[in-house]
Amino acid sequence: MVKDIKKSGILIAQVYDVNSMIGTLFPTPSDSNFQFGFSTVQEDKELTPHIHKKVHRKIDTTSEFLYVVLGELQIDVYDEEEQFLEKVILKDNMGFLQFIGGHKISIRAKTKFFEIKQGPYYGRDFDKYEINV
Repeated sequence: MVKDIKKSGILIAQVYDVNSMIGTLFPTPSDSNFQFGFSTVQEDKELTPHIHKKVHRKIDTTSEFLYVVLGELQIDVYDEEEQFLEKVILKDNMGFLQFIGGHKISIRAKTKFFEIKQGPYYGRDFDKYEINV
């Protein structure tokens, strides 16, 4: 299951319920500055050895991926104009990829999750600013 969060036709974020995904799926648009793919493999499989080429890309925002291994995250999603769009609740084996905009995150006790975003990281003040909600 993949849920798109859009505003005025622009993709702000996607929510992934990995528990219900079957097969191979790359739900992010090919022009997105961050890509997410998922596979369920029913039989042994070997991928051809390969090297990722050095490619210069230009990005103008930081995308962020959150994945809950165990527990619960509540995410209030905001667009680039600081407007609240919706509340997302992630539980075990669910992921969230935000392409643009921002969020507020509330984490339940004993939750295990991980976060991935583009680098390099130049510090909090360079990368983000706080909003009043």
